[in-house]
Formats: sequence, C-alpha cells, structure tokens
Amino acid sequence: MTAPLFLFRKWMVCLSFALLLVPPGLSQASPAKRLDTAAQGTLLDGARRVVFLGDSITYSGQYVDDVEAAFRASSNENECEFLNLGLPSETVSGLSEPGHAGGSFPRPDLRERLDRILGKTRPDVVIACYGINDGIYYPFAEDRFQKFQEGILHLRECAAKAGVRIIHVTPPTFDALPIKGGTLPAGLREYRQPYEGYNEVMDRYSAWLVSQRTNGWTVVDAHTAMNNFLAERRRDSPDFTLARDGVHVNDLGHWLIAQELLRGLNIPAGRTEGVVDFVTGMSAPPTHIQDIQKQNGELRLTWQMTPMPLEGFAMASHPLPQPRLGVHRLLMVTNAEAPRYKIFEGDAFLTSVTRGQLAVGIDLRRFSRPDTLRPGLEILRLIHEKNRLLTDAWLTEMGHKRPGMEHGLPLAEAQARAAELTARMSGMMRHETVRQFRLVPDETTTPGGQAN
Repeated sequence: MTAPLFLFRKWMVCLSFALLLVPPGLSQASPAKRLDTAAQGTLLDGARRVVFLGDSITYSGQYVDDVEAAFRASSNENECEFLNLGLPSETVSGLSEPGHAGGSFPRPDLRERLDRILGKTRPDVVIACYGINDGIYYPFAEDRFQKFQEGILHLRECAAKAGVRIIHVTPPTFDALPIKGGTLPAGLREYRQPYEGYNEVMDRYSAWLVSQRTNGWTVVDAHTAMNNFLAERRRDSPDFTLARDGVHVNDLGHWLIAQELLRGLNIPAGRTEGVVDFVTGMSAPPTHIQDIQKQNGELRLTWQMTPMPLEGFAMASHPLPQPRLGVHRLLMVTNAEAPRYKIFEGDAFLTSVTRGQLAVGIDLRRFSRPDTLRPGLEILRLIHEKNRLLTDAWLTEMGHKRPGMEHGLPLAEAQARAAELTARMSGMMRHETVRQFRLVPDETTTPGGQAN
C-alpha cells in the first residue's frame, strides 16, 4: 500500500464503523418496504435495513464500509441501510477465558442484547461474523464447540421469530506467525495467551458453518479465502501477515472479508466497462462513452466516469494473485484493425497494448491520477465518518455489557449528522470526471519483424 493511502486508511480506522440512515428524530426503524432498484438480483433484494453483528473485527468496521461503498458505487442507492452493531470481545458462545482483559471484565454474550437489537432496529437482514472469540483462544474442545453451535442456533431462532433473514460469515484467520513469542503450546490446563494452533480450531468452526449450507443456511466463507491468501503470499514473502497481533486484521484483511461478502451477496465490487466496436464506432449500452471518432486508423473517445469509492484503496492493497472479485474500470475495444495500439489520454502516453488485450479490456485504474481518485476516496471517508457516528450512537442507545466503549451522541443528533453526510455523498456520486482517450496504431516492431 502506498504511504499516503496507508496513512489515510489507518487514520480512517478511528472513524470507520457502522452505518444507518433514518429520518432525524426517529429511534426505531420504519416498517420495511419493497425496494425495486439496485438490490434486485442480490441477496439483499427487498431489504430496507441490514444489521451487521460480530466482535471487534466487525466493530472496527472497514469491511462493512467497503461493502456499503461497493453497493453505492453499483447503485447510488440510499434506501437500503447498513448498520454496524459489532461489539468488541463479544461471543455467541457465552464463554470467556480466565483473565480476559486483564481480569477487568468477562466477554460479553450476544444473548444479553440480541432481543433489543432485533426489536429496536427491526432489520430485514442480519449479517453475523462470530467465532474468533468463541473458542476463547484455547485448543479445540467439544464442550466449547457445542457452546458455539448453540449460540449460533439461538441467533438463528431469534432471527426467525423476528422474520429476519440471516447470513453467516465464517471467522477470520488467526495468524500465530506475528505473535509466535506470545503463544502457548498444546497440553496446558489454562491459556492466558493464545494457543499456537488456534487457527486449526477456527478451521473446524468454519467448516461446521459451511456444512450447514446443506440445511439451507447462507454462509459466506471468509476464513478459507483468508487462509488461501496468506498461504499464497507467503510463498514469496514468508513474513507477510494480515494481522500484527494475530487477530485484528488490517485494511487488506477487511477487504478480503468484504470481497467474499460481496461475492456471496452477488453485489459487484465496482466493475465498470466501456465497450466500443472499432469498426462501427458504436458503444455498447449501458455506457458513458461519447464522442467516438475514427480518423486515419485512430480511435478517439470521451468517457464520463462516475466516482468509484474503492478505486484508490483497491489499487494499492488488492494485488491478489488470482482475484475472485475486484474493482475494475475496463476499456474494451472489439474488432480493432491494427495488431497493436498506443493509448493516450490527451497528449500523455499511457501504454501500448495488443488487439487481443483491447478486446479483453484494459483496466484504466492503472492510469488514475490524484484528481480522478480524490472523489472516490472522499466518498469512502464520508462513509467512515457516518458509520462511526451511528455505530456509537446506536450501541449507547441500546446498551451493552462491554465497558470502555465510546459514548455515542444522542441517536437523533447522530442521525441528523449522518443525513447531512449522506446527502454530500449522494451529490458526489453523481459527479462525473471527463477523460479523453486516443488509440493510435503502434507500428513499433521487434528485430524479428513482429509488432511489440
């Protein structure tokens, strides 16, 4: 990740948490209503409010913010609301290890606040990510595993009674490598530091959740994706990690979770395509490509681009070996006449590509400038700011058993401020940047006489 963007995202962790937009002055949701817009074709079809539940990783909020950013980029839809009610240290198992938090408090149990969450927020969908705390960082044991299963089943029963759809996310990876001096081996009676093989425990918890798909559960497997990603990266960088403390993943780790969620929800992460037929000079709808001109074998076009909130972040932190889902802005030119073309933006040379590469698509994010990235990053910053306000306000409004939490604003005040931020975002999402491109036949050849 580039230094300025890393500092931006690191600073935004302090602001990033959950989101909800309701009219000022209301403390409970209005009755759900049918949405016939962007959510169609996704697992959020018909949802007006989505509540995220989980522990400190969810509370930290980056993956929630990324999901919202992708949803907005794909739809500019403001009526489907996302609310992050993650609570640090929380479990569904009701278990807590000896000496948790230095002995200052036991882990909070979701059961204590679940009825209030469902009753006050009245969600249509709950997305729940639990497990990393539920094994209390001990070796695997059937009794602890059973408590986790019972907690998940209780969550499902309560959601069903409330008429709420539920989507499970498997727990993130536990990474012992960066804290190898602070873990403990198997065979001890008590663990006041994490068990060194705790990720194998999470493997089993995740596998059980995934196995419930056969019972009709919707389960997004972030755990396996993160395991695979770490293994791939460590082939070249043995010290690579997603979590310096082994648990709390960084921005890239959150993006991996968000990617799996977006894929599972069938929400595009931000793929925009501009398709032009070189022969006819026509663009395929829907597109914002205009002023297409052909002259002397050259092709000129103008692309009116709307902001992509994840564009700058994903460019720096998402070089996945084989990305399953990503942020792309593809220029695709079919039926090109020359074997190779130089691409210019105005008079600035960008790259040289083959006819085949043009047909597949050239990702123009590679050539983004600060002025083209700035609107998207500002939208992402506003999402973080709004989510921070609303998470703390709602947690304070509903109450919980976790000490040391930020005391949020009165809910009505937080909602009023959030409405202002949302209005700013909506205006920015409608802003378009005009970029002009030229494709010029590239006659450069190799010594063998072949086009480069």
